This record gives sequence, C-alpha cells and structure tokens, in this order.
Amino acid sequence: MMKWGLGLAVLLALAGCKGFGFKDDSAIELERNFQDSDRKVRENRTFSALAEMETALAGYIKHEKRIPEKLEQLVPKYMAEIPSVDIGTGGHHESNAVKYYASDILRDSQIDGTRIKDTGKWGYVFNERQVVVFVDCTHPSSRGKPWYQEKAVP
Repeated sequence: MMKWGLGLAVLLALAGCKGFGFKDDSAIELERNFQDSDRKVRENRTFSALAEMETALAGYIKHEKRIPEKLEQLVPKYMAEIPSVDIGTGGHHESNAVKYYASDILRDSQIDGTRIKDTGKWGYVFNERQVVVFVDCTHPSSRGKPWYQEKAVP
C-alpha cells in the first residue's frame, strides 16, 4: 500500500498537481498560448470571410447595377454560401446569420457603434452612397479595434 501512495504522489507531482485542480506555470502558459492561437485562427477565418463577402458585394453591384437588399441575393451567383463569422470573443458563437440594419446607423460614412445590437453575426447596412458588411460586435479584435470597425484588409 505504501508503494501505491508514493507512486500516486510522484505522478501528481509530475502532472503539476492536476489531480488536485492545480496547474503549474508552464501548463497555464501552454493553455494561454493555445487560446490565443485558437482566437487568431478564428479571427483570420472571419477576416477571410469578410473579404469574400466584400468581393461578392462589389461583383453584384458592378454586374447587377444595384445594391442587394439582402446578402442572400449574392448566393449562389457571387458566392457559394454566406460564410460563417467566428470571432471567438464576447460569448458569440459561430454563425452565418445576418443582422440587417436601417441606414440611419451610418454616421459620417461610419457605423455608429452605439446603435448596433452586438449579436456576433454579420451586420449589413446600405444607403444611396455606401454599402457595408461588418461583424456585428462591439468587442475588440486582437488588433484592438471593435469588430464592427474592422475591415477585411487592414
């Protein structure tokens, strides 16, 4: 019985006392690095999806000579599907849903962040001069800007 207790103690020590709910500094650092990497992967996918949607919108407007009322009008001719937004922050979950806004959220050619709903979905708004697809989120990206202000290409 004594051998078993000593063996268990050695295993727990080697595992950083995880058996008791403790983590050593290297395990904490490893977990933090994993979370940071995971967030950046999600953000990069979202930036790529945003670029894809901006390109599809530009193609639609150029060829159809009008602004689409809904992003779903881009499918399937200008893009295969509405891509997912997955920013990994603010408790938002991956989604390809779109929150449509009235044009009055545009102030001086910018989105008024106090008027958006922070859904974590795609946001879409347009007026006679401007068309904007954005991430409907007020939380900051890893670049430090609120998501609704982010552009596909910095």
